[in-house]
Amino acid sequence: MKNTLIFPLILLVSGLFIFSACEKEVEAPDEENEVEEFTNIEFIFTNVDDPNDETRGIWEDEDGFGPIEPVILQHPTFRPNTTYRLTFIMENRLVTPIEDLTDEILDEDDEHQFFFEFSEALFSNPEGTGNIQDRDGLINYLDFDDNGIPLGLLTEWTTADPQTGAIFRAVLGHQPGVKSETSTWDSGDIDWDITFTIDVVE
Repeated sequence: MKNTLIFPLILLVSGLFIFSACEKEVEAPDEENEVEEFTNIEFIFTNVDDPNDETRGIWEDEDGFGPIEPVILQHPTFRPNTTYRLTFIMENRLVTPIEDLTDEILDEDDEHQFFFEFSEALFSNPEGTGNIQDRDGLINYLDFDDNGIPLGLLTEWTTADPQTGAIFRAVLGHQPGVKSETSTWDSGDIDWDITFTIDVVE
């Protein structure tokens, strides 16, 4: 009699364990706040006094998170003493249709911020070397999230005198739950970190 009762009890407990394990696996949450996969990025510098005058920096990472190293396809060339507005095209071309990540960054503006570093004599405005080495360095941000913290999809830059071999670096920080007035370029994750060589020529 005792054995007869024990066997169904074992089956019942085993069944509950298996059901519980399977249900836990199904309910596992998807990973949140993943770093976006970028394959093609264009920096578009447009002369504020002449919209037909623009120069571009073009970066490509043909396999995204794969082993192939990204390359610079084109470096921008600036005119001296000229004010440019910088905008971006950011895409993931590994998917169909092509994913426009510029819109995604705009939608998640409270989780992202662009940071910049540049050679000291490259610009007359902003002066200095940017806000990567010094979080309080000057950047002319023209767009902000709902909390009033800069985003950086739109910025303004006035070049200085002619020169060659200057450096312009931009970093897109991915900072869900971290972005603040004091967060730095390496707070949270980094979506991308790109450096161009800049010539300023007549």
